[in-house]
Amino acid sequence: MRGKGDIMFEKKNLIVNCDVCDARKVQEEGMSGYERIILNTDFLLVDERSRGILNNLPMVCNADETLEVEGEVSVISVNGDYEISGNTLLGDQAVICVNGDLTVRLGTEKVLEKILRICVNGSAKYPESMGPYMNRLTVNGSVQCIPDGCIELKPVYTIDKYFPLRARPDGVYYVDEKVMLTDLDVDLEALAAKNVRFVTKHFMVREELVPQSIAMFDESVELHVVPAGFAFVDGDAQLDETLVRTYGKRLYIDGNLTLKDGSERCFDGLEKLCVNGDVRLLKRQAEAFARVDAVYGKLVFVKGRYIENSAAMTVDKALLEASSDGLEIGNCAILKVKDDVEPELILDRLYIRNCAHIRCNPEQKSSLQLVCGNVAKISDGEKDGEDAEEGGILGMLKKALDSKVVNADTYIL
Repeated sequence: MRGKGDIMFEKKNLIVNCDVCDARKVQEEGMSGYERIILNTDFLLVDERSRGILNNLPMVCNADETLEVEGEVSVISVNGDYEISGNTLLGDQAVICVNGDLTVRLGTEKVLEKILRICVNGSAKYPESMGPYMNRLTVNGSVQCIPDGCIELKPVYTIDKYFPLRARPDGVYYVDEKVMLTDLDVDLEALAAKNVRFVTKHFMVREELVPQSIAMFDESVELHVVPAGFAFVDGDAQLDETLVRTYGKRLYIDGNLTLKDGSERCFDGLEKLCVNGDVRLLKRQAEAFARVDAVYGKLVFVKGRYIENSAAMTVDKALLEASSDGLEIGNCAILKVKDDVEPELILDRLYIRNCAHIRCNPEQKSSLQLVCGNVAKISDGEKDGEDAEEGGILGMLKKALDSKVVNADTYIL
């Protein structure tokens, strides 16, 4: 006989969070005591018998994929990167879940034939000839198919003056994103003599080097040419006197260009500007910048004052009125907007991005929604009592006391 204490600590709900859940041994009598069962998994393994039992249970199942299988199944759950090679040992049937990056090597056909499904919470790459086996692959990230016989380099690879000495004769090199050739001292004749070739999507090259280098790429590559006589700036840059003094008056910027307060003093020192991205500037700088001989993606107007990485912050009327060029707040956990801030001032002066929770009054909420980017929650106080009851600390404790929670890589139901 059970006492009152035993009944008090019975769990009403079962919550299971796992990579792979094997439900083929489930028994209805063992689960019937729960009012609700919540199952969150990448793979749910069932057979004909267990599928019928699960359908009769009070269950909410969030599974990326359900596999009906018979017999022994090897379950491999990896928190980190994983590689499948010809030496990988698996059972006759295997399910693999990788919380990291997956690499499949050449010559792994016999290993892949044993795999029922692979789930990758990361990126995956495989040789082109392994493509027929990739229909059993699910990837929550990027996928690279590498042509057979290629030597893999970094996703963005810069050819320096030492590469011709190290390159293999008849070598074919795979670069996932972009090959860069901006050094005029690279011995391209040596690369031509070795018959070196590249497979990539983009090729960034100085105009002076195009005739000698273009034969290393096929016609599918997208060509980005740095005009002759321009200084090359790799990546995002800020326009100031140091940039002009270091690189000169003709700039090619492979990224975004940001103008800060005072950057307009450098406009007269620029002869030509090419920006392979966007130009970020204050609204009051737009008219003067229009007179610069510049080519760019688009103009992005930014606020003059920028505050980031705050756990908690308060914005009041005085702060916004003192920020004549506006205020941008980024990466803030909790932001409080004081009641003295009018909605019109929010629209004119404030921009918020990457914030978890904003607290305001009901009159401010609609204006804040228009000036926010990637904000999880805007609370106007009208539902705070309800939120506190359902989602606050007391609500969380109540749910925890009523539930048995299981967190595991692999779980047998």
